[in-house]
Amino acid sequence: MIGARITAVAAALLLTACLPTSDAPVPDPQAYARIDAPVPFAVRRLLPQGITEADVRVADNCYAYAYDGQIWPVLIPRGTQYCL
Repeated sequence: MIGARITAVAAALLLTACLPTSDAPVPDPQAYARIDAPVPFAVRRLLPQGITEADVRVADNCYAYAYDGQIWPVLIPRGTQYCL
């Protein structure tokens, strides 16, 4: 019973460690602008905690968000930027 709980906790920690995180901001932040349309549902689901729709930017149908004065890519689970 306790072993199963420890295994479940370890699995949860490993999955959390596998979530994509960006190592660097986007290469051309000036290309990204705020969007006038509603933010797509998939993009909202991929935003890091604490990032709002007002922080979302788009360039050439690729999504990013403003954080700490820089523009960071919205990442999909395999670690690449979310683009339509």
